[in-house]
Amino acid sequence: MAAADRVRGSETADICIVGAGPVGLALAFKLEKLGLDVTLLEMGADGAAIAGNTGNIEFQNAHHAPSLAMSRPGIGGASALWGGRCVAFDDLDFEKRGHVPFSGWPLPHESLRSYYPEAFSFLNCSPTQTAPEKLCIADASISTEAIERWSRQPDLGAESARRLNGSRRIRLVNGRATGIRLDSSGGRVECITVHRDGEEMHVAAGNFVLAGGGLENARLLLSLQRDRSEFGGGSEGPTGRFYQGHLTGYIALLHLEKPAMARQFAFQLDDQGYIVRRRFQVSTAVQLKERLLNCVFWLDAVSIADPIHGSGSLSLVYLFLKALGLYRRLSNGLAPTSRGTQNINRREHWRNIVTDRRWLIDLSGVLQNMRQRRRNRWRILINPKGRYLLRYHAEQVPNPESRVFLKANGGQAPSDALAVDYRVTDQDLSSVLRSHEILDDWLRRNGLGRLEYLHDPDTRRQAVLNQAFDGYHQIGLSRMAATPAEGVADADCRVHGIANLYLAGSCLFPTGGHANPTLPAVALALRLADHLKDQSAAAPNR
Repeated sequence: MAAADRVRGSETADICIVGAGPVGLALAFKLEKLGLDVTLLEMGADGAAIAGNTGNIEFQNAHHAPSLAMSRPGIGGASALWGGRCVAFDDLDFEKRGHVPFSGWPLPHESLRSYYPEAFSFLNCSPTQTAPEKLCIADASISTEAIERWSRQPDLGAESARRLNGSRRIRLVNGRATGIRLDSSGGRVECITVHRDGEEMHVAAGNFVLAGGGLENARLLLSLQRDRSEFGGGSEGPTGRFYQGHLTGYIALLHLEKPAMARQFAFQLDDQGYIVRRRFQVSTAVQLKERLLNCVFWLDAVSIADPIHGSGSLSLVYLFLKALGLYRRLSNGLAPTSRGTQNINRREHWRNIVTDRRWLIDLSGVLQNMRQRRRNRWRILINPKGRYLLRYHAEQVPNPESRVFLKANGGQAPSDALAVDYRVTDQDLSSVLRSHEILDDWLRRNGLGRLEYLHDPDTRRQAVLNQAFDGYHQIGLSRMAATPAEGVADADCRVHGIANLYLAGSCLFPTGGHANPTLPAVALALRLADHLKDQSAAAPNR
């Protein structure tokens, strides 16, 4: 673990970054490369636990993940919890869409796209962005060119700690940021207030960047607003509002007419040995015509324990392993089921075996595929019957009533308590349902397959709502916009009205698209680094 200094007031860096997660680290290392001195502030940076280090958070409903599942103090931050999926935005995500209230970014996708290769490299992913061979399907209502890429090493903690230990320009400070102190004009930050071991300290710098995640950034900004009521448009302004994540889950199986086609949508290796996967996506034209939010789908193999897969060979393997007491030991424990493990019916497995005339023919291929998965756990289990759970991952509409706000803590903690009211709208649910219908129509129209819903029509909406659960992506809480009435920060990530305070992370995104936010958040931080370098060069010497 990198050594963490105590704060020494005599040391003033060019930039102070609050947060050493993927975004803060990418920014710090880029600024170091550009020749700037950085103070990197992170709670738990010395490897020691800090009391209440995940913050005092109260959740208003059951749609939000608990603190320990969504954040991790220390160097690398939430990368220790991150699966490694890297996905770029679409051009559409940056446009103002008439059916998506509060949509539109104050910058074009191109200004972010140029930083994707650098962001991929930082996240230990292929920077070349090679894609699997295109599928020749003339009907473009559904795109099959949406690609996700996977990091070889998602947890950035160990390597980043090594780099920090060897850095001469980055000073790591261990402690929790609890406040922002402005100068008498209210237009500049003087210092960040830091608590550590019951002591209050102050960190000064030329510019400050909050990169502690959407909730922690909002906590600091709302604390500032409490002390300066005019900041951020006051309590009715955009600060802490427009909280978004992604809706994800299963409401259908996808049955492919040609089971071999599943390999086109399974994990593959690109020409440099990085893992990639193809996904289904409702096309831009159809999204606009149907007034939909952005949504993608991918295939997940059904657990062999779930007879809904319909394969006699998979059922036989499951019953054999179960009888020998080997199933739990040999399974990876992650394959999903359609109804939960407590609802497994062995008679349905025997029905699969009896009714499947090809089970013996398929068995050798199944066993070979399972051996491959033992060596390479990223491989998907190919079902001879072509039946897979269909995972959706869908955008949410920006909603000002989906928000966080401060609660009085009675002086019992150094930082303010945060209440989280993360909401799901009817538009979110309707878009997911309609996107499934469009995919089903496309599959049937082109003779590729069909969807088999897991719920009756009158319960599908509730099924989507029941699975609506996020808090990991923390989008929109400090959104960027051209004016302070519409957002917290401008296109350069600078907080409106404060000359030297910047934000970094997915909290800036006005809309979230379908993309997991880590890659674009890192790309935006790298863009911010270039802006801060330019600002530093233009500023007079302190």
